[in-house]
Amino acid sequence: MTARTVRAGVALGVLALVVAGAPAAAAEGHGHGGHGNGGHGNGHGHGHGHGSRDLGRQVLGPTDGWAAAEGGTTGGSAATEEYVFHVDTWQELRDALGGADARTNQTPRIVYVHGELNAYEQADGTLATCDTFEATSGFDQDAYVDAFDADTWQWRIPEAEVEALQAAQDAAAEVQAAQTQQHIGSRTTVVGVGDDARIVGANLRIRDADDVIVRNLTVSDSTDCFPEWDPGDGATGNWNSRYDNISVWTSTHVWVDHTTLDSGAVPPSALDTVHGRPYEVHDGLLDITHSSDLVTVSYNVFGEHDKTMLIGSSDSRTADRGTLRVTVHHNHFVDIGQRAPRVRYGQVHVYNNLYTQTTAQGFTYFWGVGRESQLYVENNYLDLAPGADPATVVGAYGGTAMTEVGTRIDHRRVSALALYNAAHPDAPLGGDAGWEPVLHDRVQPTSAVRAHVRHKAGAGVIG
Repeated sequence: MTARTVRAGVALGVLALVVAGAPAAAAEGHGHGGHGNGGHGNGHGHGHGHGSRDLGRQVLGPTDGWAAAEGGTTGGSAATEEYVFHVDTWQELRDALGGADARTNQTPRIVYVHGELNAYEQADGTLATCDTFEATSGFDQDAYVDAFDADTWQWRIPEAEVEALQAAQDAAAEVQAAQTQQHIGSRTTVVGVGDDARIVGANLRIRDADDVIVRNLTVSDSTDCFPEWDPGDGATGNWNSRYDNISVWTSTHVWVDHTTLDSGAVPPSALDTVHGRPYEVHDGLLDITHSSDLVTVSYNVFGEHDKTMLIGSSDSRTADRGTLRVTVHHNHFVDIGQRAPRVRYGQVHVYNNLYTQTTAQGFTYFWGVGRESQLYVENNYLDLAPGADPATVVGAYGGTAMTEVGTRIDHRRVSALALYNAAHPDAPLGGDAGWEPVLHDRVQPTSAVRAHVRHKAGAGVIG
């Protein structure tokens, strides 16, 4: 299996999503009337969701987790009509967010997303592919793959040439990022309209921003055309990719709510094997890193994926101390492999979430206790698949303790932490994370979580 064959499958997967996810006829209240200014005016002819409720003007509740602290999160709710946009193409979205200046935006704005946007759609309306990025950059991913000999576990070329090849790959990745990566700046709300708002193939990056809201969107398949091979990553090497569906870097007051995040047409079960390892074309679904702080993640669905939610990027990043305060509540994690979440440094409250497995294949753990993490896990409901070991729900990755309250596994009241410690008597985790959350809405009894989250989580529910 060559990288080109794998990439062809990825490209076909993106196109399949475009066809399968093509929006149906607009429902009442979502009509695509005049866009004004190329789709970026005040949006005459667009409704704002169902009834009189305008999701774009809604703000985070005053007690809804860490993003409610220190002034709260209001996004672009104060936007004037000049900065209220309705978009139904990828280029319109990019322009509405501020174009090349989106990362440094400080002007309140609201962006309503209608139907499906494809990040591979170029400004002229044609669809790029991974081959497009290769042709533009002059890089050949197949040559990169072939430069490593899996039989000898050595590169076939001198070290200097390996470095040059990796630099060329980075340059190719920059070409892709210029097309498929989009920053969301400060004081911005991005909200889907109705039940079919969807962005395919993108990495949405909230970086160096304050006060951002993303709601009622499906964000699917942030494929990296140029995965990096690291033979020293673990005992058998790994393919690593650059792009999350949504990345939160060095940002504060962020609310991600009622989204659906998944791998699209290329879930872990569909990945090919190269050099004996899955040819991984995705990174996280929602990663919160680089000293980001005051984040609430609520009522989202995380679909089939491996590395789902990382909070804190590196053990060596001690600058993260005192940041990475995150609340994760009422989310539905479905057939994910790991990181739901994995935490370093931060005070993270994980409550009233539902974890559902239809298969144990690919499952590693849910709650990762990383370096200096303060993970407080409360009243979560887990439906494990046959063959999944409950003792692996908790994973230790340099941390020393966590607090766990009220867990149910397959209808039974069970302590996942106690099961982990029984399986690791020589290196148990402590049971006190060193803090107790106080900023949160009502914590439901665990018995109510399963039905509530199934009914309420994900994109399209509030649209």
